Amino acid sequence: MNKKISFAGPSITDKEIEYVIDATKNGFYENYFFHTKKLEKRICDYLGVKYAIATHCCTMALHLAVIALDLGEEDEVIVTDFSWVATAHSVAYTGAKCVFVDIDPDSWCIDPKAIKAAITPKTKAIMLVHSFGHPAQMDEIMAIAKEYNLRVIEDAAPALGAKFKGKKTGTFGDVGCFSFQGAKLTVSGEGGIFVTDNEELFNKATLAASMGRTDSKAVFWSDSMGYQYTIANLTAALALAQVERVDELLAMKRKIFEWYYARLKDVPGIKIIKEKEGCESNYCYPSILLEDSISVDRDTVLQKLAENDIHCRPGFPQMSRFPMYEQRFENPVAKNVAERGISLASAANLDESDVDFVCQKLVEFIKG
Repeated sequence: MNKKISFAGPSITDKEIEYVIDATKNGFYENYFFHTKKLEKRICDYLGVKYAIATHCCTMALHLAVIALDLGEEDEVIVTDFSWVATAHSVAYTGAKCVFVDIDPDSWCIDPKAIKAAITPKTKAIMLVHSFGHPAQMDEIMAIAKEYNLRVIEDAAPALGAKFKGKKTGTFGDVGCFSFQGAKLTVSGEGGIFVTDNEELFNKATLAASMGRTDSKAVFWSDSMGYQYTIANLTAALALAQVERVDELLAMKRKIFEWYYARLKDVPGIKIIKEKEGCESNYCYPSILLEDSISVDRDTVLQKLAENDIHCRPGFPQMSRFPMYEQRFENPVAKNVAERGISLASAANLDESDVDFVCQKLVEFIKG
């Protein structure tokens, strides 16, 4: 029987176990925020930002960003049409309208040209994603934002450690948001973090994340509506241990990509999504596109891989086609990736022989 080759999965060492045991034994009541505060400081130090709020999940961090920027009804936010739906939902929660635009075919990140074409008098912000750890073209995006006075939210959920022209993702816009969900580079099962250099945005997000509580007139007094979005200390302990190993985990992911690239770069009909010039991807999910010369259906390939205990994932469907949203633009690149994109298995426990097996089977199946 073949070894099960998982799409994702963490590297867990004695450090993670030690931190979680400590949080279990000591991380309650007076010490409830001990690991949470250490996690927030560690992220701030790693990214070089001033403020961080650790949350139950990245969706909550994104929602806090939209709230802090006062985006709501009558406002339009330009959103990539290729992402996990939380990117869009976090905008829609406030009543703001998502305007979905196309992606760059070489990075699967939002296309700056498509952003500019979608701007209207109602446009107030850009919600971009550093897709699968590949940095978006932040110089062009920030230039557009400056020209049109737009706010920028970086959904950097899968992109901790990635860089654009030497600067870490999540630190260009008004707010950056990262995920510690179990398939990401650094994991805590679930978890996320909101980061910013803007004290006003931090204060607004802090209030929203803690039920609007101020204690201004009495203990437990709230002066505004809010949410219970702050991360549990026990979860933060696992995330902290992982973040302390981020460079090690990043090296693992890049090595897995190198194994895939060496085996697939010359295979006709397969386009490997590789970091663009000036970018350093964390290769959270090594991905490929089956080009038109491949006649075998993408989902058939995925099914055959699964029958061999190889778990890979399809590209995201276009969010603009979901019933709760509106499709203003066709976005043909996003459509093509949704239909022909594959993210390859890249769990932390994979070795070179596992990648070799995946590639052998992939090439076999695309030939039909």
